[in-house]
Amino acid sequence: MEVLDLKGAREFSPQHHVQRFLTNTPYCSVSVASWEPGQVSPIHHHPGADEIYHVLEGEGLFSDGRSERRLGPGGTVLFPAGELHQVRSLTRMVLYRVQAGADRHPEFLARWPADGPATPPRAGAEAASA
Repeated sequence: MEVLDLKGAREFSPQHHVQRFLTNTPYCSVSVASWEPGQVSPIHHHPGADEIYHVLEGEGLFSDGRSERRLGPGGTVLFPAGELHQVRSLTRMVLYRVQAGADRHPEFLARWPADGPATPPRAGAEAASA
């Protein structure tokens, strides 16, 4: 068992959001991401890992290129592996982040695809459509 200190992991920078990794296993990583108002992540995806954000403090906009949701404390969003996404802080914001998957590396895009982002297959979708 490992106990994690979420409050102690908060760290802010005026230049960019700060991620503090709390633990890593072969199949997931857990971090706290601290954002100042107006900071924006690059458009990106993780081909081999789901990414889950849970808002601990503040508010932000979470986009998959098709829709954008404003979330505040207690709000949680899941971006499945391969789904493009972007995060924008509206206020000072602290996120609890879990990346679940063996290959968690990000791949970045300079802009949203002109034809819209592709939707990755959902787990079990193949069986449901068969």
